[in-house]
Amino acid sequence: MAGLMLSTPLRVKPHGSDTIREVATLQDASEILIDWPQARRGPFYQTAREKIESALANNEGAAQAQEAFTALCDHAGLLVR
Repeated sequence: MAGLMLSTPLRVKPHGSDTIREVATLQDASEILIDWPQARRGPFYQTAREKIESALANNEGAAQAQEAFTALCDHAGLLVR
């Protein structure tokens, strides 16, 4: 499956946006990371990026990629609960 569905969709409010976005696939998460502000790309970002890219390329590891993306968004205060 090209998009690799997340086990539980996430709701995030991307940096600089007033719009809440539902992230249902790893492809959605990857698109958010593309627009992530350069100045805010630290270790959480790098881990999420690597795990998402690996999962998309290999069609495995989606759970770990989701966990890393969730941790990144939580750390950045972007998760909408």
